[in-house]
Amino acid sequence: MSKAPTEVSLPRTTRGRRPVFFDDPSIDQMMTFLIELTTEVAVLRERLDTVERLLDAGIPVTREAIEAYQPQAAVDAERNAWRDAYLKRVFRMHPPPTAQASEPAHGSGT
Repeated sequence: MSKAPTEVSLPRTTRGRRPVFFDDPSIDQMMTFLIELTTEVAVLRERLDTVERLLDAGIPVTREAIEAYQPQAAVDAERNAWRDAYLKRVFRMHPPPTAQASEPAHGSGT
């Protein structure tokens, strides 16, 4: 006979102060908004990818099918590569200026 899982009750409010990263609190608010929005877009893109893969496989698209979908390693790798490129675009994570100066410009033909 197995025991029923113990229910864990977590607090509904956050304690303590929000971390501050910039001198201007509105910049912190804007960065929080940007990160939350970026996360939502990435999640929606992954969910859309799941829907497209179900359609390609001829599987009826239902909420249950979407939730039950388990991507294969190749799909995970493809999604991770997309997410990495997306985050680099959104947050403009480029090499330091010294490294960029020594590299040829893209599309310059030289």
